[in-house]
Amino acid sequence: MKRRHLPPLNPVRSFEAAARNGSFTKAAEELHVTTVAVSRQVAVLEQYFGVPLFERRHQSLKLTREGREFLPYATAAFDQLYQGAQGLRSPESRPIVVCAYASIAIHWLIPRLCRFREAFPEIHIDLTTAAKPEEFDYDSIDVAIQYLKVSSQDLSSQTLLPDIIQPACSPGLLQGDYPIPPEENLPRHTFLHSKYRKQDWGEWLKTAKLSHLQPAHELTFKGSSLAYQAAAEGVGVAVVQRPLVDDEFRAGRLVAPFALAHQRSDGIVMAGRKRNFQHPQVSAFCDWLEQEARDSVKRMDIEYSRKDSSLLTVA
Repeated sequence: MKRRHLPPLNPVRSFEAAARNGSFTKAAEELHVTTVAVSRQVAVLEQYFGVPLFERRHQSLKLTREGREFLPYATAAFDQLYQGAQGLRSPESRPIVVCAYASIAIHWLIPRLCRFREAFPEIHIDLTTAAKPEEFDYDSIDVAIQYLKVSSQDLSSQTLLPDIIQPACSPGLLQGDYPIPPEENLPRHTFLHSKYRKQDWGEWLKTAKLSHLQPAHELTFKGSSLAYQAAAEGVGVAVVQRPLVDDEFRAGRLVAPFALAHQRSDGIVMAGRKRNFQHPQVSAFCDWLEQEARDSVKRMDIEYSRKDSSLLTVA
C-alpha cells in the first residue's frame, strides 16, 4: 500500500477550527488551548505548505485563496473521523451530549440531574453550555435546551418552559429608605441587566405601564446568572426568568416586589436532530425533561389574565 504523506494533524485541526470560527480566540476556546497555541499551530501548517492560509487583520481573520481551497477538505476529514468514532462506540456506552444556555443549566437543569441519575444510573450525561444561538452545533450534541423561534425540518423541538419574567430582589430591598413597592421607588434602585437579555426590563415596564420610569443607575452583566446573584446580594433589582429561579424564591434568597409578570412569546425549547431523538436513551432523557418541566410549572402559583394571556400574576 502506498504510504500517505499527510500534513501535521494538530496544526490542521487548529487551522480548521480558526477558519470555521473566523477567530484564533474562538478556536482556542473550542479546542481548550490558548490563542497563542492556535496561532503557532497555524504558522506550522503555513510553513509546511509554504503558503499563507490567513490574511491577519486587526481583530479579524480572512482566508487566503489557498486557505479557502483547503478548508473543505480539512472539515470533511474531521467530520468523517467523528462519524467513524461515533460508530465504534456502543449505544449503551455513549453519553448523551446536552447543551444549554448557562442560566438554564445552572439554575434549572443541574439542580435536577441527581434525580435523573437516580432514575437512570446507566445513562451518562455530558453537559456543555452556550452563550449564543449559533453555538448550538446540532451535529455534535443530542439535546439542546434553548430559545428557538424557527426549527428546520430535520430538527425535533418541544417547548419545555414558558419564558415568564418579573422583577426580583433581595428581601432587604422591600424595606429601607426606598422600599419597593411602591413602583415610584424603583428608579432609586440599580437596574440589573444581562447582556443577552437587555430587553427584559423594557418589556416588563411596558407590561406594567411603567415605561416612564428611568433608573438612576444601571449595571450590566455578561450572563443572567451573575445578574440574579447580584440581585440576591442586594446590589439592585433584576428582571428574572421566574421558572428558572423559582427555587431561589422558595428558599427566600429572592423575592418578587411586584406580583405582575409578563410571559414572552418565545419559551425554552428542547431541540435536536430527529435521528438522535429516536435513540432510546436520548428519548428517555427527553421524557424525563418534559416531566420535570411540567412539575416546575405546577409548583408555581400562576394566575393568567383573562384579557391578555401575556399578563399574569406569580405569587
